[in-house]
Amino acid sequence: MIIPRIYSIHDQAITIEFSQTIDEQINMQVIAWQYEIESNPFPGFIECVPAYSSLTIYVNSDCNIDDLKNHLQKKINITENKNHFNVFSNNQDAKTIEIPVCYDSEFGFDLPWLSNTLKLSIEEIIQLHSEHIYRVYMIGFIPGFPYMGVLPAQLETSRKQNPSLKIPTGSIGVAGKQTGIYPAEIPGGWHIIGKTPLTIFDKSSESICLLKAGDRVKFIPITKKEFDQFQ
Repeated sequence: MIIPRIYSIHDQAITIEFSQTIDEQINMQVIAWQYEIESNPFPGFIECVPAYSSLTIYVNSDCNIDDLKNHLQKKINITENKNHFNVFSNNQDAKTIEIPVCYDSEFGFDLPWLSNTLKLSIEEIIQLHSEHIYRVYMIGFIPGFPYMGVLPAQLETSRKQNPSLKIPTGSIGVAGKQTGIYPAEIPGGWHIIGKTPLTIFDKSSESICLLKAGDRVKFIPITKKEFDQFQ
């Protein structure tokens, strides 16, 4: 059994670290604790931010960080020792979302490089990427960017040595064991293999983010003509 580590990151935030690895069971535990804390907020609670294997909790100045750490440590000890905290039961809101992707060369401008580097045809890369169902592990490094995994081993590759200065909104990238969707036009170091016509982050929308941590994603290949019909 992994014993979570609790530590302060500043005077109004603490992190519960469950592990330092990318693991679905660990991430489910993170999401379960997020659900638990958000369902039973304590005085001074602001929000929880889940990551791959940790959960950061932000509070206001009315909350005593040391008291909060003690409270959470006791709660963790009780739930872990009695083994009654089911990490699966609190993931019921998670859903599988189909994301249409056009892998046309206009959008997947890094496909030729990947094909040469990975010793796979472009068709094989598309098939491998689209036949898998991915878990959304976290939302970062900019609002709405979903980190998803785990990629098939054949598609694993390092990030670009020289990041691109402009990645178009909706671009689908791969890096390491992960795949992700760029919610806005920004610089980036992931290898771009396609683009979705869907808007995955809209701050004017009620839901704001199309995806959330714990969701599952299935990429559906579409043609350039089908992509244009979304516009």
